[in-house]
Amino acid sequence: MNAHPDLVVIGQLTLDDVVKFDQLPILDSPGGSGLYALAGASLYDEPAKLGFITRLGNDYLLEHIFDGLHGRLDTQGVKRLQAPSIHIWSMFDRKGNRYFIIQRWGSYDDVMGIYPEDIPPAYQESGSFLVAAFPFDWQSRVIEALPAGKLIAVDPHFQGVYPQNRERWYDLLKKINVFLPSEEELLRFYGIQRQASLEGYLPFLKELSAQGPEVVCVKLGERGALLYDRTVEKSWHVPACPMEAVVDVTGCGDAFCGGFMASYALDRDSFQAAMHGAVSASFNLEDYGVLHNYSVDHQRVKHRFAAFSATLRESAQQLQVS
Repeated sequence: MNAHPDLVVIGQLTLDDVVKFDQLPILDSPGGSGLYALAGASLYDEPAKLGFITRLGNDYLLEHIFDGLHGRLDTQGVKRLQAPSIHIWSMFDRKGNRYFIIQRWGSYDDVMGIYPEDIPPAYQESGSFLVAAFPFDWQSRVIEALPAGKLIAVDPHFQGVYPQNRERWYDLLKKINVFLPSEEELLRFYGIQRQASLEGYLPFLKELSAQGPEVVCVKLGERGALLYDRTVEKSWHVPACPMEAVVDVTGCGDAFCGGFMASYALDRDSFQAAMHGAVSASFNLEDYGVLHNYSVDHQRVKHRFAAFSATLRESAQQLQVS
């Protein structure tokens, strides 16, 4: 096994109080983009060694999760602080809309944001990095600090993709290999309306790719993902992995990104990577919070991926790139 991680996940931790109109609150549920993205990647046996860069509050216990990864996770990038975590109200209205409200008594991003100096020197030798979504002021500096010539994937934060940041993003995209916005973030970035057909988004994916990333993958929620790969000049729609029941959508985009990069880091096959991402998101949907992802048997993951991928033909899922 390498002395350095094969894939490094970078993202924040939060403790969430989940409030839905039809059930009792769930308090202090571990969350945050980093933990969900790491879960999505760790569902698969490969990459063999994972790294994690985050800031850990003094009220957040993760040892049982780290131990459950059986020595596969390198934790030298986990910085433990004598300060409370970021605490968030995660609230759902009766229409299913979600709201995030930071609680005043917890820490804020100035304490729990991730800084370039949090990157361990040993990680400079790692081959691939997934920068999960966290606020743009911190995320942009971390992207800049990552070693050149590595495989870098970025899930942008929803508050950082407004048009006023577009030129700043264009500079960052020169260093990014895989860009993973949501549909809402793509709409916000370009100031456009939701398209009637997925083909309507392809010019925007191509424009983003022209700035640097060879792959742009837009997460579409229950409709799956839209993918453009400049290296083969092809685009695909990968549907969501079918589920009988959806319990909690929180963190599914993060889990998708983790699954995507666990696959893409191995062979640079973007279509296969999107299917792995969809399967990671499907496991995340099964229960509240993130912790249940870390106890999923890898044989279940392999079986679900095999069943899902058997329903899709790459050529049938391909969209016309003009």
